This record gives sequence, structure tokens and C-alpha cells, in this order.
Amino acid sequence: MRACLAKAALIGCVGLFLAGTPPLVCAQEKSELALNLAIVDGKLPKVLRLIQVHKGDKLRWRINSNTTGELHLHAYRLSAQLQAGQETELVFDAFATGRFRLEWHAAQDKRTPAATSHHAPPLAILEVLPR
Repeated sequence: MRACLAKAALIGCVGLFLAGTPPLVCAQEKSELALNLAIVDGKLPKVLRLIQVHKGDKLRWRINSNTTGELHLHAYRLSAQLQAGQETELVFDAFATGRFRLEWHAAQDKRTPAATSHHAPPLAILEVLPR
């Protein structure tokens, strides 16, 4: 069963790579899923705007941005301070099912309270499905 899941994950990753999505890097080792999140001007490529995983998956996100700011994942209470051009890593377990907002706040947004509103579209959605 584990070999089938790993093969399916590899096939899915190769398919995404062939579809022209180089920012995405998939890996599955002992149910660890790795993603490269390259934020450019406060946005992710469309293919990364919905991240689907299963409850219990270990997630490793390597994050970089061309601008300085803060990334945070609602409900999981995770955040990362990013400096322009530097990589940051978030490693966590998908412990709660549901859909969770991943938000980006560029450093210049902190001066304008309206710009940091949670009513703006999220950077991405993390969808954690039950096993």
C-alpha cells in the first residue's frame, strides 16, 4: 500500500513538473510532503494556491519571496518572517482537517492597517482532508 501511495505521489509530481510548474517540488518520505513556495510580488503561481494534503501528513515548506514580509497560516498559528531573497522553512504536521488561509503581508503593508485586512484574498488555501 505504501509503495502504491509513493508511486502515485511521484506520478503526480512528475505530471505537475511536466505541466510547467517548476516552483513545485514534491517528495514523499515517510509521509513527508515538501513544497517550494516562491512568493513573487505577494503572489504564488496558480498551481500552488490550493494545497491539498491529508491529516497526519508531515509538511515541509521552503519559502522565499522577492520582498520582505510575513507569512502566516490561520488556525495552525504558524508564521514566518521572510527577508527578500532568503529562504525560510516551516515544518509541521497537518493535525486539523479543514480549509485554512495562508496569508502574506508585505513589510510595507504594516504601515497601512487596511492593507493587512483578513478580508483580502489569501495567498493560498491549505486543505487538509481526513484519511
